[in-house]
Amino acid sequence: MNVTNEDYPKEVLYELNELRKRAELTDVVLEVEGRSFPCHRSILASCSPYFRTMFTSGYAEAKQERISIQDVAEVAMATILDYAYSGRLQTEPDQVQALMSAAKLLQVRFVDRKAAEYMKDHLDVSNCVDVLMYADMLGDCDLFEASESYAALRFNQVALQPSFLQLPLPLLQSFLNREDLMTNLEDNIVQTALKWIKFDQKERLQHLPALCRCFRHSFISSQQLMEIESKGLSTDSKLVYSDSTTQRLGQTRTEMQIFLHGGFLDGNSFVRDHDSQQCAPCYDPSSGGLYAINMPENLGSFSVTVTPDDDLYLAGGLSRSRIGQIAIRQTAFYQYNHLLNTWEPRCEMILPRARCGLVYLKGYIYAIGGNDAEKTVERYNPSCDEWTSIPPLPRPMSSELCAVTLDGSIYVISRNGCYCFSTTENTWKKIEDMIHLPSHPQAITYRGSIYCVNCYKDWGSKCSLTCVERYDPTKGQWKLSENGYFYFNKAALMEYGEAMYLLTKPNNIDGTDQWSSSTWEKEKTMIFIYQYQPETDSWLYLGDKGRLVPPLARWLGYGSRVDCLTARLIPMCLVDSNAFEDLEVPPPLGH
Repeated sequence: MNVTNEDYPKEVLYELNELRKRAELTDVVLEVEGRSFPCHRSILASCSPYFRTMFTSGYAEAKQERISIQDVAEVAMATILDYAYSGRLQTEPDQVQALMSAAKLLQVRFVDRKAAEYMKDHLDVSNCVDVLMYADMLGDCDLFEASESYAALRFNQVALQPSFLQLPLPLLQSFLNREDLMTNLEDNIVQTALKWIKFDQKERLQHLPALCRCFRHSFISSQQLMEIESKGLSTDSKLVYSDSTTQRLGQTRTEMQIFLHGGFLDGNSFVRDHDSQQCAPCYDPSSGGLYAINMPENLGSFSVTVTPDDDLYLAGGLSRSRIGQIAIRQTAFYQYNHLLNTWEPRCEMILPRARCGLVYLKGYIYAIGGNDAEKTVERYNPSCDEWTSIPPLPRPMSSELCAVTLDGSIYVISRNGCYCFSTTENTWKKIEDMIHLPSHPQAITYRGSIYCVNCYKDWGSKCSLTCVERYDPTKGQWKLSENGYFYFNKAALMEYGEAMYLLTKPNNIDGTDQWSSSTWEKEKTMIFIYQYQPETDSWLYLGDKGRLVPPLARWLGYGSRVDCLTARLIPMCLVDSNAFEDLEVPPPLGH
């Protein structure tokens, strides 16, 4: 007979743990911060090389019945012993660093590794510098690189944290020498270093020459150079800068247009748009460059917003169930990694949402609506990677809404009405509804007003006319733009540079949206572009005066609405235009 009792290891561990709890047959007591832990030497030695060496060598502790353990927190020791006797690792978030320190000392590799992984997965703007210094102290290279890389990708925010001013000189130099610091100007890096010096100028001014070797002279403004030189230690010494003549990756970011569409809800079914949009076109009008940004797989009807620092966040969406086409709303929330062209998971939203209003305002991300049965609104704090609920909407909002920010307030526009949220008063109020209630609103803010368009013609609708309406917050009124009526299949408002544009994918020549073989080749690249004229509150058709967008008409023809975002991206980190082989890229704007 040859059989194995699969439950035997678990049963043995369980009984040994019960013996430990009753202090039966234990042969050593560990004294940690005044607390006694009766244990079995064999169990300790089996999971910890530190204890195995202690108990099998000629050390005095090998024969002692009570052993004092230094430099280990009592709660961390309790957690490690629970793991040793059960195989289960469980601790509170605020104890992870103490646990990792103890695991490294006691050489409990699994606990050490899992604690490091936890810290990597829970990095945020407020803690990444502390984790960086902690990883350096422990000599954990992987955790060090993870935290430094995280901080580099969020340079502008991290540099404002109080912990940044506590960095020792070697770590600051290592950080400032990185190629991937995500900031637009070398001056920003210089100013951050000078702020670090000013924090303790009497002690730190002597380190200016060392820090100057991190600055790339070719990209520092003359005014900033004068400020650096004015702080020199003496007129006899000359400051030496980095000899690198290449821009950091963050400084190569280029303003691009991102065109997003995703799956949508049709009844209870999830409809995939153009194979669920695995990537989205990114276009640089100044160079004519066409690129692609990767998107999360099997996800549609998501929402994306851009911060002033060009951080991109993606929230919610619909995914298909495994058993069919039933659409499932998601709580997923991602932040875009510019270097890897990927979306990294962040803390999930409190409630699932699809096509919610997602906006950035005063350091926070707001998720609004996206669930017909809910009035809830939640707010995300990037500094601590956490969502909290805020006052709900006055009424439930469908997934077909849009949200914009203006003058410290959030405006929500939908077929169910328009509302405004004041972040100072923390309250919602009703505002005037649009003149024509939109079924699929899309809006942007421009020069102190809100502009909104019905961006998508409902399937089966015979009406293919849309108009642009402008909301003046000082008067609390909507009005129609002059000559602001357009025949369309899809429409989108877009701001680029200092101007605002309306893009429309028109109906066919015969007035329908059915492409015939005779008109397909002619019209597959048709996108009409209108530029807003603020002086006359009217729209100018641009014709062939230069293309602001690539010929995306065929791509835009799939699925539902399209949103146009403008963000600064790193061209070399994006996917090339082969992802859209059917598009013919036009010459650069103005050619």
